[in-house]
Amino acid sequence: MNNFREEVGKGLGAVVILAGSGSDRVHVQAIYNEVKKYSLPVEARVASAHKQSPKVLDIMRFYDSLKGPLVYIAVAGGTDALSGTVSWETNRPVLTCPPDHPNPSGLTNPPGSSCAYVARVQNVARMAAQIFSYWNPACVEALNVDRNKKEEGLVGDDARFREGNFEDPKAVKK
Repeated sequence: MNNFREEVGKGLGAVVILAGSGSDRVHVQAIYNEVKKYSLPVEARVASAHKQSPKVLDIMRFYDSLKGPLVYIAVAGGTDALSGTVSWETNRPVLTCPPDHPNPSGLTNPPGSSCAYVARVQNVARMAAQIFSYWNPACVEALNVDRNKKEEGLVGDDARFREGNFEDPKAVKK
């Protein structure tokens, strides 16, 4: 925990993934792995907004006390009270990435619960990196690598299509 505090204090950005249940662990692990690709410090916690609302607030108070830029990623299915609660209680950006997408709960939070709904694991990590790209050169570099890799793939696809070759170059031939 102290190492995370130090990392946040560097001012380059950090991510807290807050899950509503341990049953969300596979989804949380996928987000965690994607966030690490952008060289961002990340911690994951579990607390239910429905069953442990005081614990959710305690966790948020701790992370909100850290000096430095930080984003919360809320991971909760069902009624997703977690993203709305976190968004209402903090001044920091909150992204919601529900494990049961499509889940309209995060899209219909009441006024003042201003979380952003991001359905894909890769995109929620990318959005966190984009938020911190102004301060963090590692995020800029990783975002550029991602963009260049995708563009190179599209150039190759275009060349194959122009030749009338519609086979998937990633497909394993038998």
